[in-house]
Amino acid sequence: MHPPPEEQGLRGIAVLDIGATNTKLVLFAADLTVLAEHAVPAQRRADPPYLAIDPQPVMTLVAQALPEFDAQLPVDAIVPCAHGSAAALVDGEGQLVLPIMSYEAEPPPEIVDGYAAIAPEFGEVFAPTNPLALTLARQLHWQETYFPAAFARTRSIMPLAQYFGFRLCGTRASEVSALGAQTHLWAPLVRDYSTLARERSWTSRFAPLLPAWEALGHATGLPLRGRATVLSGVHDSNANLLRHLGGPRFTLLSTGTWIIGFVQGIDINQLDPARDQVSNTTVFGDPIASCRFMGGREFDLVAAGAPADMADHEVVLDLLERGVTAWPSFTTSGGPVPGAQGLGRIDGTLRDARERASLASLYCAQMSALALRNIGSANRVIVDGPFAANVVYLEVLAACLPDQAVLAADERSGTAAGAASLALMAGGVLTSTPSARLRSIDPPPGLSQNPGLLRWFEQFGNHSS
Repeated sequence: MHPPPEEQGLRGIAVLDIGATNTKLVLFAADLTVLAEHAVPAQRRADPPYLAIDPQPVMTLVAQALPEFDAQLPVDAIVPCAHGSAAALVDGEGQLVLPIMSYEAEPPPEIVDGYAAIAPEFGEVFAPTNPLALTLARQLHWQETYFPAAFARTRSIMPLAQYFGFRLCGTRASEVSALGAQTHLWAPLVRDYSTLARERSWTSRFAPLLPAWEALGHATGLPLRGRATVLSGVHDSNANLLRHLGGPRFTLLSTGTWIIGFVQGIDINQLDPARDQVSNTTVFGDPIASCRFMGGREFDLVAAGAPADMADHEVVLDLLERGVTAWPSFTTSGGPVPGAQGLGRIDGTLRDARERASLASLYCAQMSALALRNIGSANRVIVDGPFAANVVYLEVLAACLPDQAVLAADERSGTAAGAASLALMAGGVLTSTPSARLRSIDPPPGLSQNPGLLRWFEQFGNHSS
C-alpha cells in the first residue's frame, strides 16, 4: 500500500485510457484538474490469426507524451484503464504468446458452437454470450482450441489495463472490475472465478488478483522526475462509476463507444439477458446491475459523419413532427430490444448534417431511456463521458425519464478522472476522492408528452409515466 497523498506529496497523475476507439494519456493534478491530454486512434491488425489489438501505438504514445507531462508536473502515479473485453497471454519472458484479440474479431463457426456447449449459465455469471469476441472466455476458448501449443506456453493471463501496467513496470496483475465485466470468467454472487474458468484450469494462468488502487512498482525506461508509481488499474466504465459511489443512490450512464447503465438498488437475479442486462463488478468486488448498448458506435452510424455539436432541439421537434425515426439496432452488439441486432433502419428522409446529428442524438437518448426503464431504474441519472456534452441527447433523455432527475458531469474525461482517483484512495478509502461536478438537466417544455416521442416507446410496449 502506498501512503496517503498528503504524506507522499502527490503531484501529477497520468491516466492511460485504452478505449475501443481511441487511446488517451491524460495528466491530472492531485485535485483531478485536467492539465494535458494526448490521444491517438486505437489500432487493430487484420492479419492472421484474427483481428487483433496493436499494443505498440499505445506504448509509443506513453514514450512520447509521458516525459512531456512529467516536464509540466512531475508524474507520481500512472493508472491504466481499459475495456474489459481483451486480455494478453504472456509467457515467462514477458512476451505475448498470441496477439491480443480484438473484441470485434469474428469467431469461426466451430468456436461458436464449441463455446455454446461449455458456456456458463446466466444465473452464475449474469452475462449472456455476446456477439463476435466480446465475451472474454470465448476468446480464451478460441485461442486454446486453435493454438494449443502457444496457449500452453502462457504463464500469465492479464486483462488489458493490467497488461499495459505490466509493460510499464514489469509486475503482473489481474483486477476484479476487469474480470467481472461480462467476461464469463467471474461469478459475482460468490465473488470468485466462474465454474468455467476453474474447469478449464484458466484460473492458474491468471496473474495475481490485486486491488485497482494497488501500487505495482515504478515505470522504467523513461526520463521522468516523478515517482511514476504504476497502479493496478481498472475497467474503464467502472472508473466512471467510482467517483459517484460515495453519494446518494444513483444510476450512472457511462458513455463512449458503449453506453452502459449502472443501476444501484437492483437485484441482479432479476436481470433479463435478452435485453442485454448484465452484472458488472465494482473495484470493491460488489456486483452492480447494468444495461448496455453500443451507443457511441450507433450514434456514428446514424449521424454518418455529422458531429454531435450540430444536433439542435428545434430540428428534433421537426423530425418528430415529420415522423423521421431511427429504429434499433444499427450494430450486432445487443441492446434493450431483443432480436433487433443489425436490423436498424431510418424511416423518412434526412436532408442535411444537422438532421443526421439531431436524429442520432434523439435515437441514442431513446435507447438509453428504454434500457433504463427495462431494468427498473428509478433513482437519479448521472450522465458521464462524451454524451454529457451533447445537450440535445441530455434534454431528450430527461424528457424520456420525466420521473427521474437527470444530471450531467461537467468534465468529459469521466473515465480518466475516475481512474485518476485511484491514486487518491489510500488503502482503498473513497472519502479522499474529489466529487464530480454535476449540472441538472431540464427537458424542454412539452417534449415529455410529444406524440412522436411517445409513439417510439409504444412500439416496445414501454410507455412514459
